[in-house]
Amino acid sequence: MMKMKLWLLPLLHCLLLIAPLRASCPIYLTISLSGKALHDSCLEVNWGPDCAGPPEWIGIYGQDPTISNFQPELRINGLNNRTGKLSTPIKLGKLLFPGGWNRLDGNESPATRYPRGKCLPHYVASYNGTELLTVECLKIQPNWMAQIKDGEQMPLKSLFLPGTHASGAFLASYSKTKSLLVKDYLVAQHFDVWSQLVFGIRYLDFSVGYKYMDSDNDADNFWIANENMFIIPLAGVLRDVRHFVERSGELVILDFSSFPIGFYKHPEIYSSLFHLLRQELGEVAYQRNVTLDEHCANRNFRQLLALGIHVVLLFPTQELPYPENESGLLCSPWQRFSTSYMNISQTLDYMRLLFSRKPGGPVQDDGWIFTAVKSMEQTLNTHKLQTAKQRAAVINPKVNQWLKGPWGMNANVVSMDYFSNTNIVDLAIEVNAHKAFLLANKDKFINLEILR
Repeated sequence: MMKMKLWLLPLLHCLLLIAPLRASCPIYLTISLSGKALHDSCLEVNWGPDCAGPPEWIGIYGQDPTISNFQPELRINGLNNRTGKLSTPIKLGKLLFPGGWNRLDGNESPATRYPRGKCLPHYVASYNGTELLTVECLKIQPNWMAQIKDGEQMPLKSLFLPGTHASGAFLASYSKTKSLLVKDYLVAQHFDVWSQLVFGIRYLDFSVGYKYMDSDNDADNFWIANENMFIIPLAGVLRDVRHFVERSGELVILDFSSFPIGFYKHPEIYSSLFHLLRQELGEVAYQRNVTLDEHCANRNFRQLLALGIHVVLLFPTQELPYPENESGLLCSPWQRFSTSYMNISQTLDYMRLLFSRKPGGPVQDDGWIFTAVKSMEQTLNTHKLQTAKQRAAVINPKVNQWLKGPWGMNANVVSMDYFSNTNIVDLAIEVNAHKAFLLANKDKFINLEILR
């Protein structure tokens, strides 16, 4: 007879909850990066990873197929691989958000809350014969933090926060510029910052440049920059962030990661930027306790929201003159790790090192940011200069897939260019639900005696 003690009730419970999901074959939609403009971009069907048994066929619909017997706009037969991505001829078209979530809808009436997301008119369903197996949709997630149950013990450093790199590198109209450099290499996102937040992004990365505009308003001098070129004015982006958190009640991390133009040896310009941040975001931003040398990543996100705090600002305070450099409005930057100069094989090895979170490893017990991008310089090693979209089309699906294993449970911030060809937001929501469950039940154990 042998007795074995198991102290695994929370983990066993979690595994039981996850098991049905893993046994099925997840199907989901993403937006391809092939279109010249967003409305020309086609939908992609994704399945896996590691489907035990792929469905016999998949249908794409413009309406929810569970509420009526609609015919699919496209039927896809013969899925043989356990994991895959397939581009379709169905275009995204003009994008309009429901429930008052368009940027210009205004604050006259409150937007509809969608704690579990809201489908756009693009659905994908899988079948064996006439048996419906799964239904998914392209969706917005403006209120996903509200659905995290048992989140009272989750500090910011324990959340999986989906993010974007070069978040403000966006053009509203490609027709207004004839520059291929801007279109192909400087723009890094399909969506403006407002739309990114509506889709569920909760970490924004900004590079800021200073461009003297001979204006009475000093705010006009600060611009979003990428690859050492000016893209769009910063002030409007900050206002979009403020309006979004006021409308949604969500929490967003703003990371001012670099200042490539006009800031060098000009502390007074850093000071002017600080005053702009305080003016636009001071009422909704976290004010840390300077006396206690408080680490912002240790703060519980539920407590912050309960206090009316919806923005956390990461900023290199050492660049500011006194007294701004001691302001509680700014948090010290979190650890940053980037794949910018790595090929795919090196990226996988690097992720294994980081996301294993082994004692003594590079990731410390603090907030940390993994930026999954390929630089222009790295693609030159292959003797072909790839556009920003081409680079994101290669690396994003790989990173998204690798995070669906155990590594996702160790993620904090994951940012990328052109996030729309992944389902990283839905992945983060699922992982956070599992993390919250484990944290809430970490002290509840059971002693099982197995007799043999």
